[in-house]
Amino acid sequence: MPALLTVDKLRSGYGPIDVLHDISMTVDAGEIVAMIGANGAGKTTTLMTIAGIVKARAGTITFDGQNLSGAPAHKIVRLGMGQSPEGRKIFPRLTVLENLEMGAFTRTDKPGIADDLEKMFAMFPILRERKGQAGGLLSGGQQQMLAIARALMSRPKLLLLDEPSLGLAPQIVVQIFDVIRDLNKSGMSVLLVEQNARMALRIAHRAYVLETGRVTFTDQASVVLNDPRIRAAYLGE
Repeated sequence: MPALLTVDKLRSGYGPIDVLHDISMTVDAGEIVAMIGANGAGKTTTLMTIAGIVKARAGTITFDGQNLSGAPAHKIVRLGMGQSPEGRKIFPRLTVLENLEMGAFTRTDKPGIADDLEKMFAMFPILRERKGQAGGLLSGGQQQMLAIARALMSRPKLLLLDEPSLGLAPQIVVQIFDVIRDLNKSGMSVLLVEQNARMALRIAHRAYVLETGRVTFTDQASVVLNDPRIRAAYLGE
């Protein structure tokens, strides 16, 4: 069975600078795949290129059997890919409810959208309490919940998560990772970039290690977690 996402020899960057150098990876249906690496390794650029926000300069991206080469970001969302970006990037002047409705901008099924709003409020009860409040007035943890919920409103097959624990209190981090685990149990595939490598590797099925825009190591997440080189470089051991 072909992978849900296949990235083959991907190259991209900004201006004259190449950030990614022949990145190749896959995500199978029902998998959590983690990407770990130091700051500047190219993890966010990889996600942004897969999502169509940064244009690929070479290589191919195939999602659910379709070649995404040159596809605009809004088309990629319609194909079934959602993203919760680094820094959350919610709409600060829109209310919580309006942010969630923006996540469903590609959809026209009003009853389904209403059902999914209820699912998001059940998943993150604080968002129901704050649904009329401007997103910019939420705490960091609440904004992260909103960013994930907004991505889920498009009903993605693959969820791209970029640093979901960044800057959050430990108890909120645990809650966010519980949600990721539950989403995966429900059948959703997840491509996860996370500074907390230990937590990411504990919930992931497989992992890729990036260094200066290249994949330098890949294996089952449990193998990566227990590799002495990885533990020394990324787990502080």
